Amino acid sequence: MVKLGTIAAIGFDDFDPPEWLGCYRRLGCQVVQAYRNQERSISVEQMRDAIASGGMPCDSLHGVFGEQFDPSAPDEQARRFAVDTYKREADVCLALGGNLVVVHCSTIRREGVPPEERLLRVEQLKKSVAELGAFGAGAGIEYAFENLPDYHVIGADITELVGILADAGAPNTGMCFDSGHANMVGDPVAAVTAADGAMIYAHISDNSGAGDDHDMITYGTIDAEAMARAMHSIGYDGTFMLEVFYSADRLRQLIDEGAAERLAKLIRLANGQD
Repeated sequence: MVKLGTIAAIGFDDFDPPEWLGCYRRLGCQVVQAYRNQERSISVEQMRDAIASGGMPCDSLHGVFGEQFDPSAPDEQARRFAVDTYKREADVCLALGGNLVVVHCSTIRREGVPPEERLLRVEQLKKSVAELGAFGAGAGIEYAFENLPDYHVIGADITELVGILADAGAPNTGMCFDSGHANMVGDPVAAVTAADGAMIYAHISDNSGAGDDHDMITYGTIDAEAMARAMHSIGYDGTFMLEVFYSADRLRQLIDEGAAERLAKLIRLANGQD
């Protein structure tokens, strides 16, 4: 059954976990995905305490990301560093009670890359998926590779990402579908259908289509009800994780406006109950 979850932002000055996560609990969330500030040194114990203060269990970890953590890196040493880092992220995830790590499948190159480099990156990513899948099968961790905006080298084309995952043929791997990213490059409802058989986790946010705004779903341009129905049609039964970074005051305003009922309807649609 699809359930509602939220990102748990840890180590950020703007987000106090007890207050912030309490608002998400009132919106109907049942689980969290841990997401810590990479600019700070945050221990597993601090992450665990922050999550516990919100009163919801952790089901996953958003893995670290950025230029130095690129599983598609053409340089083999750089690729290996990324893979080894994501293996260590598995230990963090398990310590928090989760069993899935979200991975950004490629780095940002706004100016693009030459065709030959892109082909190499695709092969490097397949290799990384295979290695992490084999590791995950032994460690009890799944790795979910996220679709990304088109300023990343790989990830904007969901059909291509599904093909990369299929070619790697690795256990314990799949796609983290990001609705906001999908909306920036096309039709997120069609993207859900394209992800059939590959989607194992979902980041849910909304936007205008022009930027990665992380707005609350149903408050942007996505046809959220059609997207939820599409998720049911492909048999997705995981977390519907709200990746929304509103202030606690804004969240309380949404609660007063009936956002919990809007979200509950989406979950019913995703479960084929409405």
